[in-house]
Amino acid sequence: MKHSLTDNARSAWNGMLFAVVFLLFAPAAQAQFSFGSAPPPDVLHPAPSQWWIGPQIGVNLNTHEGEYFTDFCECAFKDGSGTGLTAGVEIGHMLAPWLGVALKLVYNDLQAQYEYPIRLPTTTEDDEIIDVNYMRELDVRLGYILLHPVVQIQPLPFIYLFAGPAIGIRTTAKHDYTLRINDPGVEFLYTGLDEHLVKEDSGEIPNAESFRADVRAGLGLNLGIGRGLRLAPEVSYGIPLTTIADDDDWKAAAIHITAVLKIDL
Repeated sequence: MKHSLTDNARSAWNGMLFAVVFLLFAPAAQAQFSFGSAPPPDVLHPAPSQWWIGPQIGVNLNTHEGEYFTDFCECAFKDGSGTGLTAGVEIGHMLAPWLGVALKLVYNDLQAQYEYPIRLPTTTEDDEIIDVNYMRELDVRLGYILLHPVVQIQPLPFIYLFAGPAIGIRTTAKHDYTLRINDPGVEFLYTGLDEHLVKEDSGEIPNAESFRADVRAGLGLNLGIGRGLRLAPEVSYGIPLTTIADDDDWKAAAIHITAVLKIDL
């Protein structure tokens, strides 16, 4: 006698088979045809913030304002200018794709040259008094080591704005004074060194402040030059908050043009 499944048994068997297939394939089908998208990986596991470190070097275009009195002569100098060196190192950290902070340790040379013509009565070798044209010259050498924290706002991936204070101490404060005859028809014998050199002297700037503070703002570019390596030219302007000497209104401002080699960490 042949045994066969009854209609009820066959129905039960088919139902059990459908349930197994549904349990196996329903999760995959649900994921495949889901109308919602999975969150991006950086939402569940944010990428670490970007750090960098690197040296910087450049030049300062210096402008001095206010009267500056020297002890070499009874005279005042105004409105000097010059070019100096800037060098240092910085470390930075991006807090967000558009916001970062950096700390710069820099040396700034704020030297300047002053000169102005003057006409003075002069006694000749024949005991005659004549008016002679002279040129008073002064070479000021000023150096500072400064800490310069900045906040960076990056509206585009390759361009950023930055600003912050710079505070530090003086390393150098010297000046060289020269008085020359600026009249082609007159010569002055000065130990045979220079027939137009009347007087020269040098020394420390009297009453020079040991502390300097200014505030700076500028613009920079991030230029990729290799893997994990960027060259960032920057230009900024520093407005002085302190004077150079404590007994006058003599101040030094500067345009800083630098390049920072950023090494990503």
